[in-house]
Amino acid sequence: MHTRTDPILTLAQWLSPGFPIGAFAYSSGLEQAIADGVVTPRTVEDWLSDMLRDGNGISDALLIRAAASGMDPHEVDQTARAFCPSRERLLEIDAQGAAFCDQLRANWGIDATNLTYPVALGVGIRHLGLPLTMAVQVYLHAWVAAVVAACQRLMALGQTEAQRIVSALAPLCSDIAAQTETGTLDDLTSQSFAADIAAMRHETLSPRIFRT
Repeated sequence: MHTRTDPILTLAQWLSPGFPIGAFAYSSGLEQAIADGVVTPRTVEDWLSDMLRDGNGISDALLIRAAASGMDPHEVDQTARAFCPSRERLLEIDAQGAAFCDQLRANWGIDATNLTYPVALGVGIRHLGLPLTMAVQVYLHAWVAAVVAACQRLMALGQTEAQRIVSALAPLCSDIAAQTETGTLDDLTSQSFAADIAAMRHETLSPRIFRT
């Protein structure tokens, strides 16, 4: 049944806000950055752009591609875990990945267990033969939409401006998907230092409403 489903619809389901991986509970450190006054409604677009270009955006894209290309998913997963710059970043990809694996097993018959989120997604893409570059684009776009929604709960960011930011960053999601087509795990890097530090400091933020 699932092999006859349009791949766009499968990706739309997997990466929609309603897919039960708990994406609404994570802010990728933005809660701390907003509490510090570093990220405001005027700077959030630039902050997310940097995270996409130089942080977890491009690194997740490379991990998805590695897992989807046929590499041993557990080796890719170990790399993903080792590459996490903070405990909360590891929590984010571990917990969402476990939930994603549960859905792959239950509803698509794909044997995936204890994989981080980008690696689990790559495994699902490979098993169903989904278009890889499209999947990376949609994954990045879904992440942007999720963290922008988190920002709306943390500061005075209205719906229209939030959607403008998501729309403005969509071309960058496509650019990163294209740029990583020939990339490997050797290209993993992270230079979004302020975002990484915010994620580390969030561990002690009180009170807080997000897990990361």
